[in-house]
Amino acid sequence: MDALWLAYWLALKGMVMELVEQTLDFVRRILCRRFVLAAVRDVVRCALTCAFAFATPAFGQSDNPLKPLDTSSPRATIQSFWKQSTRVEQSLTSYRQEQTFEQYVNCVRVFSASRDLFDLSETPRAYRLRIGGASFSYLHDILVRLPPVERTEIPGGPDFEPEEVETWRFPDTEIVVRRVNEGPDQGKYLFSADTVRSLPEFHARIIHLPALRTTAYPKSRQEVYRFTGPLFPFALTDRIPQSLRVNVFGTPLWKVMITMVIAAIIGCVTLLWLRPVKRLASNLGAVGQLACQVSVPILLAVLIYVSYEFIIALQLNVSGDFALLVSSLVTIGITVSSMWAAWLIVHLLVETIVALPSIPEQSYDAHLLRLVARVVGVLVGVAILLWGANELGIPAAGVLAGLGVGGFALALAAQSTVENLFGGVSIFADRPFRVGDFIHYGNADGIVEAIGPRSTRIRGLDGTLTTVPNADLSKIHITNYSMRDKCFFHHILNVRYETTPAQFEWLLRELRRRVAAHPMVEETTDMPRVRLLRFGSSSIDIDVRAYVLTTRFPEFLSVQEELLLDIIKVIDEAGSGFAFPSMTAYLNNDSGIRSDRLTPFLAMDTPSSPKRASPKTDRTIDAEHPTQEGPSVEDLP
Repeated sequence: MDALWLAYWLALKGMVMELVEQTLDFVRRILCRRFVLAAVRDVVRCALTCAFAFATPAFGQSDNPLKPLDTSSPRATIQSFWKQSTRVEQSLTSYRQEQTFEQYVNCVRVFSASRDLFDLSETPRAYRLRIGGASFSYLHDILVRLPPVERTEIPGGPDFEPEEVETWRFPDTEIVVRRVNEGPDQGKYLFSADTVRSLPEFHARIIHLPALRTTAYPKSRQEVYRFTGPLFPFALTDRIPQSLRVNVFGTPLWKVMITMVIAAIIGCVTLLWLRPVKRLASNLGAVGQLACQVSVPILLAVLIYVSYEFIIALQLNVSGDFALLVSSLVTIGITVSSMWAAWLIVHLLVETIVALPSIPEQSYDAHLLRLVARVVGVLVGVAILLWGANELGIPAAGVLAGLGVGGFALALAAQSTVENLFGGVSIFADRPFRVGDFIHYGNADGIVEAIGPRSTRIRGLDGTLTTVPNADLSKIHITNYSMRDKCFFHHILNVRYETTPAQFEWLLRELRRRVAAHPMVEETTDMPRVRLLRFGSSSIDIDVRAYVLTTRFPEFLSVQEELLLDIIKVIDEAGSGFAFPSMTAYLNNDSGIRSDRLTPFLAMDTPSSPKRASPKTDRTIDAEHPTQEGPSVEDLP
């Protein structure tokens, strides 16, 4: 079965490669641009070959292609290291003799398998590929310069008990093989994480010594610096001036320069793509604009990933600290691009839903969906940020703790903003009003035009636009006139005091009939209501109440106008009129209260009561004008 499966992959790879070769040759013959197409063909062939290579079982690692490296004991780990060193030397020699894609893939595959001998659990995931390969080359240069160790001196063999040996140290060194007690490599003897961190230092201290062991590459680390893919043949790289071969952070200068050129090309392509996207999006709606904008971060992420995986990592083969720097920047770039794309995609989905005919553009549901899109976009962005931090070796718990502390500090610094955001959430949850409603808030009235996460915009009756923070709106009383099921008609009629009771009786009956007869007035057992209310300071008041069957305020004003005109006519027909605040002054010669009127009351006093003084008669000045209304004091009985 293994042979059949292997043959299947080889046949499929050959078919795809042959198809690509024929297609590119056909295009080359048509366009006659041999050099450009040859470069494109090489890149495509490299990408396809590498894709098939990682899916194909690793040849040459052992007799059984699927058998992993033996790390069951310190002796087995050391033996696996030397066997793997031999395979790497053989594959590298074959590749230097014939720099083909097949040899390149085989060399990369054998070299990558060497990472399984090192404990990389404390190494960030984004750096494990680079650090694992670098550790193997460092350790190879170190061990070939140390005295050989007898096989019997290393713990292992058929009678080996793993529980008895936790670590083994290479004689006279700090190179340690340690048993892993947890994780996916539990039970394996690997070169410890401390050894991995110290290998560059050990290498710098011993590399000047001659090799004590026969090897084709006594300075394998230098070979790693020189190693490139078929896109950069050795015949070309060997002619590079010595001044450009100087190592910069563990990578030759010419590789650093090409990497910077690739980064500049990525930036230029993204900016060139951004200009037509902006021009196209300006003529589209919200959905079209977001659809165009989302292409920018996706393009940026694809360019970064493809450039790194298929050119910088596979073809240039940057190494050392510069490789770690590039890997970090790539992870950061992909993380930022993914967060940007996720934010736009979430809003694109929401705007697509809002664009449906069933959801009005400025409705509550539309604004609620947009608020949900912001929240979901932030959550997705945080999740992607945690993934990127984990790839860079930053613990997720530390990032969450940092976000918690930073969020607390931000909340204190932007307390009003956070309060407005929660106020917006409460408004969306309670729905006291919606866009287009006419409301009364505080001491003002207006029509709601927009409801945002931080504030609400209200158009006043005078045409001015007022922006009210949501925190303030959530604390005040709000009257929503648009949510009423009918309008209330209520007026108090001030009728003159000269109106007779008979006139009032007719007036009340006629008002009830006229108001109830209007087709827009609701008629129930209690409404409309017309009642004599009170005696006012200058009028006798009549209370008129009714419900008008409309929710539209302009229509209510029209009905109210008709009812008020009918009321004016009825009062005029009754022979009465409306009173207005007034005061009548009676000017007369007032002699006061006559003493003879007090005689009966004085006779009621007890004998023991003291004798009262006679009341003093008031004297008034005669008025220059006659009295206007009312009887005189002398006419009283």
